Amino acid sequence: MKNEVVNKHDVTFKEVFSQKRIAKDFIENNIPKEALDIIDMESLELQKDTFINKELQENFSDLIYRVKINNKDAYISFLIEHKSYKDKLAIFQLNKYMLESWMTIIQKENKEELPIIIPMLIYHGKEKWNIRTDIRDMIPDFYQLPEYFKERVPVFKYDFFNIGEYKENDFQKLTRLTAMMLKAFKYSFEEDLEVVLENFLLALDEVQKEESLETIIYYGEIYLRYIELTNSDATEEDIKEEIRRLDGKGAVTMSILERRELLGMEKGLQEGMQKGLLEGRQEGMQKRNIEIAKNLLKEGVEIALVVKATGLSKSEVEELKEQLDN
Repeated sequence: MKNEVVNKHDVTFKEVFSQKRIAKDFIENNIPKEALDIIDMESLELQKDTFINKELQENFSDLIYRVKINNKDAYISFLIEHKSYKDKLAIFQLNKYMLESWMTIIQKENKEELPIIIPMLIYHGKEKWNIRTDIRDMIPDFYQLPEYFKERVPVFKYDFFNIGEYKENDFQKLTRLTAMMLKAFKYSFEEDLEVVLENFLLALDEVQKEESLETIIYYGEIYLRYIELTNSDATEEDIKEEIRRLDGKGAVTMSILERRELLGMEKGLQEGMQKGLLEGRQEGMQKRNIEIAKNLLKEGVEIALVVKATGLSKSEVEELKEQLDN
């Protein structure tokens, strides 16, 4: 069984990379053009299956996409390295994963041809990863050997990505949304909660330049939940304090926190409150929605998006905007 820490990273990793737009952006920016030219990215389709057996669960989680390469079925496998430290056996564990993947496919689909599998290993631990990613590089003078020997050494190579060492220019080649979600992994082992929260709020602020409010709130909630999972000391008050310190950079985050409170109130109401209390709580929820709408309007968010985010009517939001403008 994977331990609690592993599960925290695992759940978020799968939630993020199961979003096709995130996976597609990551692949397109990390595979050479000559390879991309024969990959039909529009055929990218998330699979429910996993190639991870119980023995490998302690080492990896995988998320598999089926894709067409040269018009034939192939797979791109995202793997996350669970350990926060480098493991010299990783290449052998990964090779075992590849072999068992092919065995599973052959047995399951009763075919004699092997599909291409592209393994993409993602690591975000503290230690520098200086382990070879090609098994041939571990054999002294391999490339000077006669062909007889070369042909008898299996070719096992994987793409490796150390998110923990990503620099700003590494993030810039991605969409702002993908960059934001990768930053969640980059800062997950950061011990200074203030640094974690600051990077979250600044990343969220950048995403607002490209994405709709609904998208921002959806992914912002994933990121925020991950912060809470990996930083047990983090409280909503800490987040609000950081928002205040950054002078208005976290209006959307504040709306996420307020929406959480509203959802909690709604759940309590559904569990059966007395009519008088119900009416009082509903009135309180309406007031909260109005405050959220005001915050979003101050940030320049369009009326239509404010309506979607708060549940207020268009006329109510327009009236609030008019009050703020005056």
